[in-house]
Amino acid sequence: MANRNTSSRSASGSTSGSSRGATGAKNQILSMLKADHKKVRKAFKDFEKMDPHEDPEGCMELVEQTLQDIELHAELEEQLFYPAARGAIKEEDLIDEAEVEHMTAKVLMEQLKSMQPEDEKFAATFKVLGEYLNHHIEEEEGQMFKSLTSSTDWEALLEEMQSQHEQHMQRAGMSEGAQEGEGEEASGQTAGAQAGAGRGAPRGQGEARPQARDSKGSSSSGKE
Repeated sequence: MANRNTSSRSASGSTSGSSRGATGAKNQILSMLKADHKKVRKAFKDFEKMDPHEDPEGCMELVEQTLQDIELHAELEEQLFYPAARGAIKEEDLIDEAEVEHMTAKVLMEQLKSMQPEDEKFAATFKVLGEYLNHHIEEEEGQMFKSLTSSTDWEALLEEMQSQHEQHMQRAGMSEGAQEGEGEEASGQTAGAQAGAGRGAPRGQGEARPQARDSKGSSSSGKE
């Protein structure tokens, strides 16, 4: 009898522990997504304090970094979070709406990628993107996140999302390093060409090289 009770308590404890682990993983995922939301929102607020005409480089850098952050966040949600959330939410239309909102936001993002700070609608386009994403974030955090249950493998999802995020950051770092390396190589080639031109300058560009002469003193240019 005691053995059966012990086994029962052990099984119950295992189930309870698994449930706590799933809940903890789900909360960790939501915290990760909310941290992304907070970072992006701050970027849009920082942009409001800037003037693209006075600081075009600073504005462009902020916009490019923000678009990169949004793309990574959207990739994680579309490939991993949304599919898992469909199995843990009754209102699947919330997922459908979020996916459509992503598609619309990407249209504005593509427009920004082809614009420069001096363009007339550069600032307006970025601000509209911010307003649109603020609405998207409010719906996610206020409705979708609160409606999720524990009926999915949140622990496995957390591991996948963390792994994909790390891989993306590594790719971004490698890409930046490759660009820097290409710039240094091009700079080195330019410097080498300039040095070579400097060394050859005294001779003159149109001056012929001296011809080798044979033992009789005649030219060995090949002409008879």
